[in-house]
Amino acid sequence: MMSKMMKTVWRWIRDVAFSVSLLLMLPSAISFCKFLNLVNLILFGIPINVKGKVVLVTGASSGIGQCIAKEYAKRGAKLVLVARREHRLQEVAEECKVYGAEDALVCPADLTNPDDCKKIVDFTIASFGRLNILVNNAGIAGGSFFEEYKSSSQYKKILDTDFWGHVYTTHCAYEHLRRTKGQIIVTDSMTAFLPYPYLAVYSASKSALLNFFETLRIESIGKPITITIAFPGFIHSELAALESPGKVPWWFPLMRTEDAAKAIVEAALRKKRQVITPSWYSAFLWWKLTIPEILEWIPRVFILGKPPTTTIETMCNVLLGKSKTQSLFERLKLS
Repeated sequence: MMSKMMKTVWRWIRDVAFSVSLLLMLPSAISFCKFLNLVNLILFGIPINVKGKVVLVTGASSGIGQCIAKEYAKRGAKLVLVARREHRLQEVAEECKVYGAEDALVCPADLTNPDDCKKIVDFTIASFGRLNILVNNAGIAGGSFFEEYKSSSQYKKILDTDFWGHVYTTHCAYEHLRRTKGQIIVTDSMTAFLPYPYLAVYSASKSALLNFFETLRIESIGKPITITIAFPGFIHSELAALESPGKVPWWFPLMRTEDAAKAIVEAALRKKRQVITPSWYSAFLWWKLTIPEILEWIPRVFILGKPPTTTIETMCNVLLGKSKTQSLFERLKLS
């Protein structure tokens, strides 16, 4: 018994010492990152000129993808727009031409099909003879509790679209991007870092996407090709609108889709490694590092209306009774 207690105390002391040492290292780590950002600003402070360059945008029929296409159109790029809905793509293509795109072509495709991923790249090369920028943006959310999925095909579709679709397209495009010393832009999500109810499979796909493209940076593909990964939070978009009430809380601040797209494109033009939009979401990353439990407690209490931990639930049951505890946390639910 004494030996077990000593081991527990030792583990506690070790964890506290390790946490304190990490916190002491934070100031120097932050300073070093700011120094690197300054060097990057000096070297790449002038945005690259994309006029006449060929940009392939997936998921371009609505939301962030549509707005990213318009941002590149304003800068005179040549566009290939990809999504499943051809009629919407045609509408977006006409808008892009009005905004100033040198040309805007559409190529309907389902990115869960590897053959379609090859088709859109081949179409781009056949149409323009080159590819300069690949925007991996297509995605679906599918917000449900994991146990609510009726079959594996439902959550497999999310992974096929949000992860494998980008992998297939990148694999088909990277040789063309290598020749032009081009760029890959990835629309990821803050859920790659932050746990959020209803989005277990979606978050998993976004975490996989993050690690896939960060690994590409250190492989040979990352030498001639610049990779910018975008992490939007909750955005006013068709994807968010499709979720049922409560899954995207009414009280949570949503960024305009146009503003998010502009921030992403401007970061890519400066060849930044990543961009978080809105930028205030960065604070959550410090919580993730220092007090990750709070990122679980907040959604449990204010999204699901549940006690943050089983310990607190037990204490409240003892003090208030089970029914009053349930009523209390139900009132704390803000969604």
